[in-house]
Amino acid sequence: MTEIELVRLIQQVQEQYGSLFGQIISINFAMVVAVWYFLHRARLAFRIAAFGFYLLGMLTFIGLMLLQANVKGTALAALQAIPPGQRSQFTANLLALQDSWLFHLVALFQNASLWVLIGVTGYLLFFWKGASEPVKLTPESETASR
Repeated sequence: MTEIELVRLIQQVQEQYGSLFGQIISINFAMVVAVWYFLHRARLAFRIAAFGFYLLGMLTFIGLMLLQANVKGTALAALQAIPPGQRSQFTANLLALQDSWLFHLVALFQNASLWVLIGVTGYLLFFWKGASEPVKLTPESETASR
């Protein structure tokens, strides 16, 4: 592959990360809504089944992200194999960015956030007891509080 094809491949992986992470956030919002409305009152067996299905979806998305990370790693290794004198300035800067503290910090937050989302969802599903009083989201409740 040429240098530009490798850079485009890395760019496509980054786009795929964004898309997958957006879907992960959507799954987590759906679980929060489900817990808020009915799962916190469900039987334990039902909550375990719901968490199992949720975990299956999350691990599938994490697996897809891991596949993309391997593609990106292979492309970066191929760029690194280009002799420094033959690399474009963009490729040199891209490789330098990949070795920077910023890249490592972003990667750490990306990885940790996935596991934090799973942990928080598990906490809400199994340990959160729900609101003590139902929350009314009607126009009357807004005018009464003013």
